[in-house]
Amino acid sequence: MLKRLTPFLGVLALLAGCGPAANPVAPAGIVIPPLSSVTLSVHADTLNVGETAQFTAVAFDTAHAPYRGALSWASSDKGVFVVSSTGLVTAVGEGTALLTVWGGGKADTATVLVYATAPGWLVQTSNASEDLYDVFFDTAGRLGWAVGNGGVVLSTTNAGASWARRVPTTFALHGVWFTSAQEGWVVGAGGTVLHTLNGGSSWTRLASTGSSEDLTDVYFATRDTGWVVGSGGLILATTDRGETWQRTLRGGVTLNGVMFAGTRDGWVVGDNGIVLGTHDRGATWFTLPYATSQPLRGLWRRDAASAVAVGAAGTVLRTSVTPDSVAWALGNAGNTNQLEGVCLVDPLTGFAVGSNGTASAVLYTADGGETWTPQTANSQSRLRGVFFLDARRGWAVGDLGTIRHTTTGGR
Repeated sequence: MLKRLTPFLGVLALLAGCGPAANPVAPAGIVIPPLSSVTLSVHADTLNVGETAQFTAVAFDTAHAPYRGALSWASSDKGVFVVSSTGLVTAVGEGTALLTVWGGGKADTATVLVYATAPGWLVQTSNASEDLYDVFFDTAGRLGWAVGNGGVVLSTTNAGASWARRVPTTFALHGVWFTSAQEGWVVGAGGTVLHTLNGGSSWTRLASTGSSEDLTDVYFATRDTGWVVGSGGLILATTDRGETWQRTLRGGVTLNGVMFAGTRDGWVVGDNGIVLGTHDRGATWFTLPYATSQPLRGLWRRDAASAVAVGAAGTVLRTSVTPDSVAWALGNAGNTNQLEGVCLVDPLTGFAVGSNGTASAVLYTADGGETWTPQTANSQSRLRGVFFLDARRGWAVGDLGTIRHTTTGGR
């Protein structure tokens, strides 16, 4: 199962409330006069763990004369970086956080992205033995969730360095999606739809879907508008944050992946090679001509024109723009690869996961899914879900509690 990357409202929204009062480093005994402006020389930087960077700020007083005195500095997350009273940033751990400088009633911020540098795919300890089906991370790369058999929900606040375990249901959970750092959705067997408003600390099961089918995937385009797919060709749609759901049955086969570009245009894929499309939020669906009879397990829609679906026997379907519409082309990533999930970082760069015989399979594409290169996942377990934040940072989950992580694009 795949979980797609749709960005939140941005790092600033995710770190709201972490302004100047968070972890301040203020100059002791210094009184800063009222200022007309404080401006950082750069507003974004990328560091590796252990590296340092000196940030500087230009300030002017209310008479528009340069202010050369001390200012206050803060990190929104000391697990990502710390900052000295002079603006020297030291990278501590993987993730994204805000650097704030302020004084005299004015402030400015910069985004600092910190990477770990170990090559390849690394083992993360999940504290779970259940098969894991799906994984999702926020855009800052610190908060993440994984779901699986036995109703297990795993969460992390440190990019997967450690995972906490909760079991809000006994039903197997197949899909997870968050619309903010606090609000998320999980779907699973027996018509299970779980909703959280506190980052997964607690979950509420919704009865409003009226469904008992096994649910396989969930996607929300906005906080209010989302879709769920499952067995028997089931598609559920909500436009009121899960208060009510529109129920549609299409094709009669299990549907395994759903993703939209915006709130109107969407794709759904499933068993027997079925591909469904909609242009009206899912009020109506059309069936595309079958390009394959192989079950399609994972779907990623990067934008209105770019989508990739993967499945059994190395099956790959990818879209291309024609003069009249968007068409799907059939390809293959190797018949021995049983693919379960896919993620496109951009229209060309992507990753697919699954199994190959008795070992896990991780494949990389640099041409939008036309060709694929195998990577070493350091696992014998089947991988079922994959999620990337950018071309370097990604996570894959699979059987027996397997979690693998890369900060080098798997290389």
